[in-house]
Amino acid sequence: MNNFLISFLENKDVQESAKVLSLAMLNNPMHIAVFGGNGENERAEIEKMFLELFYKRLGIVFLAKEGKKIVGVMRMNSCVGKNTKGESEELRDEKDTNTRKSVWLREWAIRDPKEQHWHLGPIGVLPSHRRLGVGSTLMERFCEEVDKCSASAYLETDLDENVSFYRKFGFEMISTSDIFQIENRYMTRESK
Repeated sequence: MNNFLISFLENKDVQESAKVLSLAMLNNPMHIAVFGGNGENERAEIEKMFLELFYKRLGIVFLAKEGKKIVGVMRMNSCVGKNTKGESEELRDEKDTNTRKSVWLREWAIRDPKEQHWHLGPIGVLPSHRRLGVGSTLMERFCEEVDKCSASAYLETDLDENVSFYRKFGFEMISTSDIFQIENRYMTRESK
């Protein structure tokens, strides 16, 4: 196992953290469906999306660093779901990335728990550092923080392999939905 340390995100880390997440999630089915592929242009758009998240929506972000290099990123946010209508948004222009992103995020928001909870996401590890314990260490830290608050946790995932990974940390699937013919899973975890 590589040596890495967990630290908080600092302003100087934002750009690199967004890039790490874009590389970690480039091949996620939802990102391919929303951004139209998994090349460099799409990676740059995903990075831009995560930059906007870091700058516009408050949250706690933990980094896994190997020396000075960021190899994993995890964001958690204490929130209450919004009162969005249960109706799906119509796809005005199916080729427009912003429209597709809006539909995707709205579908996720509809399912967000209405009671106070910790929302996990995004979490990602560089492909070169997977299966080295980086993601598990970040998840252990997340669970520790959530349990200190005696709070529930919630996440969304579109990857089959993530479901079993999150189950190791006490998450249970509560529902699924299809967005652009991609199965999305919604999972919760009660505090320990």
